[in-house]
Amino acid sequence: MFHVRRRPADHGPRKRKKKPVKGAGGGGPGGDAHDHRPRDPYFLPDRLPFLIELGPDGSELGGTGRQHQLHLNVTEVGTDRSTHTGGQSLQLFGSNIQPRHCVIAHTEGIVTVTPCSRDADTFVNGQRIYETTILQHGCFVRFGRIHNFRFIDPQQDERHHLIDRGNYERYPAARDPILPAVLEFREESEDAFLHAITTDLDPTDVQFKLAPTYTLYMAARFRASTHYRPDLSPTDRAHRLTEMLTKVAAMVQNVIHSRHGDPTSLAFWMANASELLHFLKQDRHVCGYSLDAQDILAEAVQVAFRSLVDCMQAELSTSLPMFLEDRDDINEEEGSTAHVLSILTNTMALLRRCRVNAALTIQLFSQLFHFINMWVFNRIVAETHPNFCTRVWGVRLKRRLARIELWAEKQGLELAADCHLARLSQAAMLLHSQKSAPDDIATISSTCFKLNSLQLRALLEKYQPMQDEPKIPQDLIDNVVAVAESTADGLAREDGREVRLEEEIDLQLPFLLPEDGYSCDIVRGVPSGLAEFLNPLQHAGLCSMNPQPSSSGYWTIYMHEQDMRPPPGPRSPSVMSNRSMSIPRGEPEIHIIQLHKSNNGMGLSIVATK
Repeated sequence: MFHVRRRPADHGPRKRKKKPVKGAGGGGPGGDAHDHRPRDPYFLPDRLPFLIELGPDGSELGGTGRQHQLHLNVTEVGTDRSTHTGGQSLQLFGSNIQPRHCVIAHTEGIVTVTPCSRDADTFVNGQRIYETTILQHGCFVRFGRIHNFRFIDPQQDERHHLIDRGNYERYPAARDPILPAVLEFREESEDAFLHAITTDLDPTDVQFKLAPTYTLYMAARFRASTHYRPDLSPTDRAHRLTEMLTKVAAMVQNVIHSRHGDPTSLAFWMANASELLHFLKQDRHVCGYSLDAQDILAEAVQVAFRSLVDCMQAELSTSLPMFLEDRDDINEEEGSTAHVLSILTNTMALLRRCRVNAALTIQLFSQLFHFINMWVFNRIVAETHPNFCTRVWGVRLKRRLARIELWAEKQGLELAADCHLARLSQAAMLLHSQKSAPDDIATISSTCFKLNSLQLRALLEKYQPMQDEPKIPQDLIDNVVAVAESTADGLAREDGREVRLEEEIDLQLPFLLPEDGYSCDIVRGVPSGLAEFLNPLQHAGLCSMNPQPSSSGYWTIYMHEQDMRPPPGPRSPSVMSNRSMSIPRGEPEIHIIQLHKSNNGMGLSIVATK
């Protein structure tokens, strides 16, 4: 049961979200994230989350503590005042505060905090954190030793009070091992119901972007239960469940194929297909009856990924010629990299808005960084007019690449950028460095190790010295090439790759479905926006959703090896955690691992574990 209350007469009318207008360079990513402020309640001044200052001992300051609003996108915390986040920074001083201490990200009502290095002491609810962690309303945050804050989210607080006024507790003491809500739909309206949440759905009208996933999972659980046609035999019930899930997967696949040129739809359905696939694979009751659906969804995710990469590469190809414009930039806003950075920023905003899994985000940006590297590098080594092999162009390329690398670092993509922009970066380094004396051979070989012998020879032989530079000796070129033949060329052949002058168009990496980092690990209760998504369907008589107040609030309750006993205390869930939220029986077994990670980033980086 759930309580429907009439809106008070003095309550302002709810503003409908307008469809975003596609502009230049945005046929896809949905435009800049700031475009959504006027029509989203999360961006109204009185709805913005904020940090309120506490005393050094964590005590309330009786209304005298300063408040710091957390606007959309990134707020940097540290002793330095950032010039790269639109003025959004929280400047702190004192013990253990680093110049760039941590990053607070606000995206679609979700606020996360990420330490910028292992030396940046950051605590949430008294627990030190080392990775991206979601902040919950009312939690305590400490930076360094003395800077204490309480995190306040008016949106979460409002939902809490609404539940209180409806005489329901958020998580009652019973904590039954059931889903936070159940959904029912009639057999005769099944096709209309499924089409309404797949083929007929406009992603721009959906507030909670993963609403189709949670709706379809509840539908699958309903079909698997005896509440659906109690008279059916277990065999018939299993057959009907398999049939429905296969139909759903095919619908999702068809939507992706039909919208292969629409980045907004592709990101939306890539996120939903991957999340639904995870639900079906992990649900211990549904898993065995959804094998065909799992195969279809896995293929659908890959098709959506490839199509989205194609869309973004097409946008980049129109902006990359400006990357090689023969001019020195006056400023970054009007510089040669501005359009490229705009596309990357809009793409990241789109993926975050659609709640795409972090591992898919890393893979997608790896493809885009490779495309930038390939496009620019091939023109440097292959084109004769203009000749880019000069010291001036080496400096320009290094400066322009640095802006992309800085952007990637702020997004937590520094490892992907370092890896896939390496050849272009090393080519720029070669062009502006010393290369006339025998002593330079060792330096070139050690710093340009990614470049093979053909690429090094082309860059050095095409090099046009400035008036104050000597010509590169031929024996130096031959020696550098000889070293590359025994190192870079050898490694390429061992990997089965051809030694070639130009970079390959496609990045030769297999597509990998994420193993963790899914929303069900962090979502608690009925997600905000899910009821709004289902309201029109319920009014049309296509389905009925009922919250279950006695639920423990977990969506992983039916997953393999879950023990959903309540945790001993509050804990902020980590975005990248691969642990379930369950508490194992008895004393936990301790395993010691070593994580080697860059000192900067926002938590999307891949780390090596030993």
